[in-house]
Amino acid sequence: MDLPFVKEAVKGLFSKSSCEMYPFVPSEAAPRYRGRIVFHPEKCINCGMCERVCAGGAIKTESVPVEGGMQVTRSFNLGSCTFCSHCADFCHEHAIELSADYHMIATKEEDLIVTGTFFKAAPKKPAPKPAAPKAEAAATPAAATGAIMPRDDGKPVQIPSKCVYCTLCAKKCPAGALTVDRAAKTWTLDEDVCVACGTCAGVCPKDAIVL
Repeated sequence: MDLPFVKEAVKGLFSKSSCEMYPFVPSEAAPRYRGRIVFHPEKCINCGMCERVCAGGAIKTESVPVEGGMQVTRSFNLGSCTFCSHCADFCHEHAIELSADYHMIATKEEDLIVTGTFFKAAPKKPAPKPAAPKAEAAATPAAATGAIMPRDDGKPVQIPSKCVYCTLCAKKCPAGALTVDRAAKTWTLDEDVCVACGTCAGVCPKDAIVL
């Protein structure tokens, strides 16, 4: 009896396998593969932008008050993550990256949680500056000369003479700490919310913000 494919079957017994030998032989991920998230807490400034842009709601933040500031723990749930890389793309300090690691098989949920803890110092209150004599202030106002001094705590200071109140700084602020009224020409900073990330100064087209 003539059995079909016998020749091919016998030939296959003595030929090299065409399959990948994973996991016995490790395989590299494809170029630009977006795998397991790597979090660098030492770079994080706690602006919260990653959590705001996360499509899958996979990022959570817990803050515990400690002496001198806050102890912040940020966690990434790979079980909810869509690996879209928005968190890494929007991170101003490059504290988040998507690695080429595709080994994410887990037997319990804890294996799919990536966490990192860091210390966020409380903002320093700027020391009150003595008021300049009225005659001197009238002669050389700071706004007219552009002599705006940066704050000691790294938070933004507006230069009214340069500002066009375009509202771009407020739109790009990851913490929502800026309020700009274009009609009234007012620029307001919420010091308790500001994280001193510098995004506002970076996007200002008129260099009207100093840090």
